[in-house]
Amino acid sequence: MKTQQARRHTRSERGSTMLETALLLLVFLTMLIGILDFGQVLYFHQSLVERARAAARYGAIHPTDSAGIKNVALYNQSAPTGSPLPVLPGMTTAMVDVQDLSANTPEARIMVTISNYPINLISPYIARQFNNRPVIVSMTAENQVP
Repeated sequence: MKTQQARRHTRSERGSTMLETALLLLVFLTMLIGILDFGQVLYFHQSLVERARAAARYGAIHPTDSAGIKNVALYNQSAPTGSPLPVLPGMTTAMVDVQDLSANTPEARIMVTISNYPINLISPYIARQFNNRPVIVSMTAENQVP
């Protein structure tokens, strides 16, 4: 008689174990997707900052070459040959803005802004496309007027 009661008890627990596993799996996968999205946003933001810094460093030496500054931001070369691919996928010259602040003065500065770079997130709960905040880097130009 006892074995029959024990069998009934284990049969009734099978459904609850599957339900608990499903709930825990749902929470775990949601957290994992959130961590992946957060890491992706951090990676691309840091990559954009590095691209803007490289372009500003080039612009500090060549302040009048705005096309070269944009090319350094996109291709890591001032004069790319052939049809190169951008360092970051989906990045275009329209996303890079170069300004020569107070040109021909001792305070000459180059400002490189990268904006509207789209990041496609994995999570279905957050917007499917996330536009990163603009990255602005400013550097003193080397060819200053004394």
